[in-house]
Amino acid sequence: MNAVLSVRELKKYFISRSGPFWKPKIRTVKAVDGVSFDLGENETLGLVGESGCGKSTTGSLLVRLLDPTSGSILYRGTELAGMPENELAPIRKKMQMIFQDPYASLDPMMTLGAVVAEPWDIHGLYGTKERRVEAEKLLALVGLEGDYAKRYPHELSGGQRQRVAIARSLALDPEILIADEPTSALDVSVKAQIINLLRDIRDRRGLSMIFVSHDLGVVRHVSDRIVVMYLGRVMEEGLSKDIFARPRHPYTRALLDAIPLPDPSRIRERKRIRGEASLKDALADACPFLPRCPNKGAGCDSQRPPLAELGPGHRCACLYPDTKEAF
Repeated sequence: MNAVLSVRELKKYFISRSGPFWKPKIRTVKAVDGVSFDLGENETLGLVGESGCGKSTTGSLLVRLLDPTSGSILYRGTELAGMPENELAPIRKKMQMIFQDPYASLDPMMTLGAVVAEPWDIHGLYGTKERRVEAEKLLALVGLEGDYAKRYPHELSGGQRQRVAIARSLALDPEILIADEPTSALDVSVKAQIINLLRDIRDRRGLSMIFVSHDLGVVRHVSDRIVVMYLGRVMEEGLSKDIFARPRHPYTRALLDAIPLPDPSRIRERKRIRGEASLKDALADACPFLPRCPNKGAGCDSQRPPLAELGPGHRCACLYPDTKEAF
């Protein structure tokens, strides 16, 4: 695979303080703990997991909104981790982010045309008239034609605001889009429209995309490959068709089982994971999924399973990947 982005052993640790100020209790929170993956040309990679698994933090690290504690982020052979802030501007033109809450990421005092044109202003591109024309073209590209450039964010629905956010992310003609839960706050019908829009833009512009979501049902319709994260670590990675046809990690199987069935007449027994994800589990010298795993066995409490190759392009961090769970 010709990788446009390569991530190796990426880590982000935060220091947490609690208790009285004269004697605080200090601990290290491993939000991202050794994540590795590649993003290919014109490929969509789904980054999936429960809330708090580190997927959004990973996205922020890739565009250097957060500085990594350690690890490597290679964009076409250029190392981004540790790169000085004043050298990142050319790279950021090529890597843009779509945020989860479009209303919070849009300035309510700016017209939509000005919102879309803001990246050109920051990078000193185009004149005033050209910016207006190009902004209208981008808004039309995402389905907002007519006088939308003169409107303000509060005049739009949630789906329309997300379309504006997508248009703005395309202003600098990026090669990579990082979409952080772009459909989580939308109705089902609007969610489908945004997914179809992202797929269409990816195909028309030849983009690579990282699609961050907690919903495997959504990721299935947009991703070529899937990376499943749990407490800052990769539990399973593989082609989307392989993950859905034969998931190997018990956590992946539980996420798949949580996808609602479209036919209300069909009934299935849901196999729920017991307990909740705890960051304390990530600090132990054991499998982070151990307290919730139905397949636990010898060795799970004394080592962290490596991300082992189970087949072409399919990796799993489990000592017993073929064991059927009994929740």
